[in-house]
Amino acid sequence: MGDCHYLDGNVKAEKMFQMTMELVEILGIEPARVRLEWISSAEGVRFAEVAREFTGQVKSLGPSTLKQAA
Repeated sequence: MGDCHYLDGNVKAEKMFQMTMELVEILGIEPARVRLEWISSAEGVRFAEVAREFTGQVKSLGPSTLKQAA
């Protein structure tokens, strides 16, 4: 059982994230464009920090090569 008040929601999310990362690899997308964070609904400031940091990280990667290949 997970650490989520929805019983096992975080466990399901982690499994879905792992499947997503496998698809990202198959498609040739940089793994740094996908991220999973555990943030409580009470952590608004932390959410904003993570969102800003991740947005900067993705912007620094530049345009996705996947779009160019299409």
